[in-house]
Amino acid sequence: MEEIFKTIAPYSQSQIEETLVWLESSVEFIKGVQYFYPKWTKEKVIKKLKACNTCADFQVTFIEMIIKNSINNTMDSFEIIGLDKIDTTNSLFISNHRDIFLDSALLQNHLYDIGRPFTEISLGDNLMVNDTMKAVAKLNNMFTVFRGGKRMEQLKNSVNLSKYIRHSITDKKVSSWIAQGNGRTKDGNDVTATGLIKMLLLSGGADIKNSLAELNIVVSTISFEYEPCAFEKAHELSLLDEEGTYHKKEFENISSILKGIHDHKGQVKLVFEKLNVDNIEFTNNRKKDVIKITEEIDKIVYKNFQLWKTNYMAYDLLLNDYKYQKYYNREDVVNFKNYLKRSDNEDIYYRLLKMYTNPIYNKNKFL
Repeated sequence: MEEIFKTIAPYSQSQIEETLVWLESSVEFIKGVQYFYPKWTKEKVIKKLKACNTCADFQVTFIEMIIKNSINNTMDSFEIIGLDKIDTTNSLFISNHRDIFLDSALLQNHLYDIGRPFTEISLGDNLMVNDTMKAVAKLNNMFTVFRGGKRMEQLKNSVNLSKYIRHSITDKKVSSWIAQGNGRTKDGNDVTATGLIKMLLLSGGADIKNSLAELNIVVSTISFEYEPCAFEKAHELSLLDEEGTYHKKEFENISSILKGIHDHKGQVKLVFEKLNVDNIEFTNNRKKDVIKITEEIDKIVYKNFQLWKTNYMAYDLLLNDYKYQKYYNREDVVNFKNYLKRSDNEDIYYRLLKMYTNPIYNKNKFL
């Protein structure tokens, strides 16, 4: 592996082996495993670690059942569409981002179920809060996205990341997953960040269309009937507007991961569609083409986003309307209002309604 990729890439085989041994003596890791698997003794956890030799072994042993339990226990239904038509050998999955863990984990789970290799997964360095989290992340085949630093350092990190992703897809012939923006969508309005596309193009040469096509982009769209961490997202947005800033508490992201796994999500749908670069009118003006690329990705996300009765009820409650009343009944409204009453803050209430309503506005742009 090239030297410049060492800080970014998932673990090498020697690092995997070293980390698996290190985790055997990590009290934090063993307690974390027992949180999800309470019947596992310390000895059993260590025995399972000793049986792992690869990242895939680790994922199957420790992570897959967490995902399956979340599907079985917190979802009324879960549907995946489009992946059977896509070559997942070396594609870049760009996803709308609603949950820290599940957006990528549900893809990995399905790939495992149909006998295809796991993808590599991007993870912000802000989530690697300690050595244990870093070890678990890297053993889940994750590569690091560095988000901090001064402007020149950020540019250097972006170039390095761009080169690594392209190297993974074109040379290593493995797939990668990355979110469409920096952090989760918190207002229900999925938007592809121009910064993401600019970063991806940094390593691709002068021909923008060829540079994009080489990445084999697949747009991943996830739709939750009940938004993971909805109240926390609304609270964060409220504080941002009120105070101009929001400082996360220590381990807040870990709490969000756990809530995303355990909270009721109702119906969930995951749709995959390959980005057709021929649908984009390239000008080779980089600024204009970046905007056109983001618009095409957003168009696919909005088209494939599944609207649920929560979206329709939120719209009618927000606007005091009955436009979408055919999609729900009186009992649905009572249940949804009870759900909204988990917070007695009026600002949070309206932010939640907007969060569920925004996908309707986005989808209607392309009907």
